[in-house]
Amino acid sequence: MRELLAVSLGVAVLGPLVASLVTGIRLLLGDDWLSEQQLVRVIRVALIASFVGSVVVAARHFGFLGPAVSGEIDFGSWVAIGSYEVPAVLYLDHVAVAFSLLGAAMTGMVARFSVTYLHREPGFARFYVLLGFFASGTQLVAFAGALDLFFAGWEAIGISSALFIAFFHERAEPVRSGIRAFVTYRLCDLGFLVAIVTTHEHLGSTRLRDLAAIERLPGVEVTIIAMLLLVAALGKSAQLPFSGWLVRAMEGPTPSSALFYGAVSVHCGLFLLLRTAPVLEAAPAAAATGVVIGILTAIYATAATRTHADAKGALAQATLAQTGLILAEICLGLTTLALVHLVGHALLRAWQYLRAPNAIHDAHHYGHHAEPPAGEPELSRLARAWYLLPLHRFRLEDRLDAIADGVLRLARGLHRLDQRVLALFGTGESR
Repeated sequence: MRELLAVSLGVAVLGPLVASLVTGIRLLLGDDWLSEQQLVRVIRVALIASFVGSVVVAARHFGFLGPAVSGEIDFGSWVAIGSYEVPAVLYLDHVAVAFSLLGAAMTGMVARFSVTYLHREPGFARFYVLLGFFASGTQLVAFAGALDLFFAGWEAIGISSALFIAFFHERAEPVRSGIRAFVTYRLCDLGFLVAIVTTHEHLGSTRLRDLAAIERLPGVEVTIIAMLLLVAALGKSAQLPFSGWLVRAMEGPTPSSALFYGAVSVHCGLFLLLRTAPVLEAAPAAAATGVVIGILTAIYATAATRTHADAKGALAQATLAQTGLILAEICLGLTTLALVHLVGHALLRAWQYLRAPNAIHDAHHYGHHAEPPAGEPELSRLARAWYLLPLHRFRLEDRLDAIADGVLRLARGLHRLDQRVLALFGTGESR
């Protein structure tokens, strides 16, 4: 039965990746392109196999197929350089099973929905190849037993997310939005990388089971590691001050918006904090910071939702409001409540995203929309200001763009200075 568990884990994690690679290579090197039916058939088989593998793993964990199994499933070393080892270890518990089933079920549902929604779309093949890549990243994040392995799946989700946002690359705005999300990921992922290296240096391991020993470290070091993990989670889950990219992400296809920013991807940062809960428990300052940021994000997003005229944009802000509350629950130590909230919110929001195009069509077709009032309503200056602030999302993105522009201007100035120094140096050499 142990072999069945290992095979099921391998199929759940690697099945979609193998199908995605085979299909992608076939499309690149083949003389003729695969038809939509052939492409969907290959990816669908892999996604179904991944879902079945997740179900079998869940059944083994809860004792339906023999004795209940939990804890590490070790496959040896993935990479070993000197004393630094990246273990190929998966970790099985109720949190992993819940996120795995959620990711597998949502990916399969979106894959089926997209067959009709993206029919004859020029990027149809690209969509399904990326979908398989994303599915493997999700399963790796769910079952990773070490932070290094978690980061590999984390990056797979981030890359596919940025590419899905820029899916309609013939227009400039989706490309700019994809770059915006990718840059935000890179900046916040730097915190994750530093946290991984720091954890390894101080604990000698990045395995999740060893994080309980982090309370033996000095308080300052624990707080720094917790803060770095919190920064990574804030970027991936679009919490303040990194919330601007989520609304821009609505430039992607509706199915990818449902999967990424309703169901799975936007919750990955929160899932990271669930997996590293012992670190937050040992760092009260970082936990308090997370509570404050989560509540502020919920308030900010709630206000912005009430002034948003676009359906998908309003759903994005509503998603932010709930993820902010989940972040606060995790940092308060209410991990079971946060897990239930995460799964329930993901299911509801994915359905709303997929339903949004039909809801808009029905509203226009059947006339279910409110008539604008005659004349301009009388508003006090305070009421007008309170309306305009959330309408422009409190100018948060403008302020961040101003900071980024200042950094870019400084970089360009240093580059020009460097070029002048090189030119003078070159002139002196030539003489």
